[in-house]
Amino acid sequence: MQLFKSIRKTLLTTVSALFISGVLQAQDPIGDIVESTGVGQIVRNNENFGPDVGGDIFLYDEAETVNGRMKIEFLDEEELDLIEHTVVYIDEVYYDPNPDLSKMSLRMVQGTARFASGKGARIKKANIDISTPTAQIAINGTDFTTTIDELGRTLVILLPDETGGSSGEIKVFNDGGETLLNLPYQATMVSSMESPPTRNVIINNITPSMIDNMFIVNPPQEVKQAIEDQVAEDQNEDSGILDVDFLEFNELEQDDLEDTMEEDFSELDIDLLDVDFLTDLLDVVEALDKKIKGSGSSGGGATIGNWQVEGAVQGFNKDSQFNVFEQDGDLYLFRNVNGTIEIIIAAGGTGFLDVRVEGYEGMIEFGGGDPNIQIFINQTN
Repeated sequence: MQLFKSIRKTLLTTVSALFISGVLQAQDPIGDIVESTGVGQIVRNNENFGPDVGGDIFLYDEAETVNGRMKIEFLDEEELDLIEHTVVYIDEVYYDPNPDLSKMSLRMVQGTARFASGKGARIKKANIDISTPTAQIAINGTDFTTTIDELGRTLVILLPDETGGSSGEIKVFNDGGETLLNLPYQATMVSSMESPPTRNVIINNITPSMIDNMFIVNPPQEVKQAIEDQVAEDQNEDSGILDVDFLEFNELEQDDLEDTMEEDFSELDIDLLDVDFLTDLLDVVEALDKKIKGSGSSGGGATIGNWQVEGAVQGFNKDSQFNVFEQDGDLYLFRNVNGTIEIIIAAGGTGFLDVRVEGYEGMIEFGGGDPNIQIFINQTN
């Protein structure tokens, strides 16, 4: 039996079927790399190629950056900028002599990418389709960014043109609804394919160069408020006497609260916004948690489903910033600070996780008994 199922540093969306139509053949270049810094790669037919400036881009290519950046220019002068830790799939590009028949489809999978539609006339802008794991984007113009976390949640920001005015408009939509962005730095957040985009907000005091992956874990205040408003609206729609939050009464016993949390917490409850990249603040929180045992701290042990765990509790652990929960009998440990750590232990596994990362050092033991799984993670300098 495979007890240790997986450990991943980066989560990727499953690749869907790709297709091509029209005159342009798969072996014909559709663009090239015009800028490249740091570490990245182009994945083509399961082979990895360095993102060299001047290198050709083909259909079905997967553009990835690690600790680097990349800029791709397509044949009709569309520009695609990728910052660090970003993944984009090129699904379809078809240039027809009639621009109304031309088409482009790109999938923004993870990280932060900027797309600017071309100034040429080989493709009708309405025929450019951009998608993310939780939304579709139809453009008319346009210059915009997408920032996507490992769970697919997407922040979309419309950028201004050279004069500071609107660069066009984009429609952000999914199964839950749609919204139209048509003002500079207007933004919306989409959490899942079923939930509608948040109300539009204008983000103040930013420039395009300031938009990066930090916006998904620490969104601008305007976006945070829009998310809170959406959550409040959903709660009001579903509210009733059965929805009274008894957790606000201090008289309830701690054990009863923990039992309720264990029943409810799953992968869907992981809040990637509840992390902090400022290590000095993490040190303060860790020191306080060591002084005050319990109350969500991983200072002691806990029963999580059928698992006995020492050094962590169900849900989000403030000191280690690991989300810990059981799903389908397996134990999940998920952390998203300065990189993503996801570990899945199959039912029956016993052992420990020894973690030394920026802002936290500690051990999480699971399963009890003799350890047959030993995991060491060291990200400290």
